[in-house]
Amino acid sequence: MTVMLNIAQSVGRVVVGNAVNAWRLFEFSVVVFIALIQFFRRQGFRSAFRIATQQIYFTGVEAMPFLGLLSLLLGFVVIAQSLPQLQGVGAHALIGQILVISIVRELGPIITAMVVITRSGSAMATEMATNRISGEVETLEAMGVDIYHFLVVPRVLGCMISMFCMIVFFDVIALVGGFLVASTELTMPFSLYLQYIFDSLAPLDLYISLSKGLLFGGVAALFTCYHGLRARRAIFEVPMVARSGVIQAMFFVFVSSAVISALFYWI
Repeated sequence: MTVMLNIAQSVGRVVVGNAVNAWRLFEFSVVVFIALIQFFRRQGFRSAFRIATQQIYFTGVEAMPFLGLLSLLLGFVVIAQSLPQLQGVGAHALIGQILVISIVRELGPIITAMVVITRSGSAMATEMATNRISGEVETLEAMGVDIYHFLVVPRVLGCMISMFCMIVFFDVIALVGGFLVASTELTMPFSLYLQYIFDSLAPLDLYISLSKGLLFGGVAALFTCYHGLRARRAIFEVPMVARSGVIQAMFFVFVSSAVISALFYWI
């Protein structure tokens, strides 16, 4: 009986702790959203905008070489694995549909989000935690600086813009990788390859893919900044909050991607 009671208490503490953490994250998100709406009208806009441009450069521009190689290999592998089956039934025209379904709809946004979260998200969480532990956040607050406007919103905005552009870049390079395989195995001309792609690509596919980019970019910055600012005075909390932010952001990305796909394609 005592063992069962201890288990129930442990489970209860975990559930209550997660519920409290989720509510605090929701409150943090609301405050950040309000600050984002007022971003262009607040004092100190130039300084905050400069931070946003730096975030775009770090998150998007510096990650382009790695993301380009990753997307090229992905497009190559998807078509290389699918082509033998398509050749067996003479369904070459399905190349476009396979690329649209696998890359544009799902893999493009998810893999790009994973790159942003693991690379930029962990860096933002570490930076926020270090600023909190070193007392810089309290110093800014004592000077009357809104930390949401100056620290969080520029990073959220920078990640959203970066993710939007990175998904477009990822999809284009992945389609190029698919064409390299198709042109080698089938001697398919580029014009016919593009025709297959455009015949399979609907405006809804683009809307969903790019909307996922904006959502995932905001989530990557929001979750990691929230957990980074949760750090207090101990330096060993830095990797702990960075890990929590990255894991929760990844979990939200996978769950929300599945929900969005279900809502738009199954209902």
